[in-house]
Amino acid sequence: MTNLFEQALEQFEFTLVMHLGLYLPKDHTDTDLTIINDYIHQLKKKLNTDSLYYSWRKRADKSPSHNYQAILLLDYNQYFGSAICWDKRNQLANHLKEAWQEAVQSHYEGKERSLVLFNDRGNYGLGTRCKSKSSVVKNNVFHRMSRLAEAWLEEHYCFGSSED
Repeated sequence: MTNLFEQALEQFEFTLVMHLGLYLPKDHTDTDLTIINDYIHQLKKKLNTDSLYYSWRKRADKSPSHNYQAILLLDYNQYFGSAICWDKRNQLANHLKEAWQEAVQSHYEGKERSLVLFNDRGNYGLGTRCKSKSSVVKNNVFHRMSRLAEAWLEEHYCFGSSED
């Protein structure tokens, strides 16, 4: 996880770190991981980016598991520039939700709904802006990411970059 975080900080002047809860329909468990893989692919298209750094895990403490936890690291300046713009914030939030819905719909035909939560409190805060020079923020974000990595016994765990 350290390497992934450091790569994103090196590539972007400011890194937007987002913690997502991605919930599957209750009667679908995505055993072949096609939905999560399609989600990453859809996000690359919607966000119009060549580099998307991410970490995800399928929950292993519940069987069968119906959700993923994911961390996305994006270029903050690509979405917000020097100031936060609510329209851009809402556009980014919609891209995150729509990509998940499209990934689920392409592999699931039932009536249950899927859900995206943007942080561990279940509200729509989009993430934390992190600049490599700010050690306080950097350490806080990394601590939260580390806690996420250690929170559950992982059955599936994936770090990656779309550049790999």
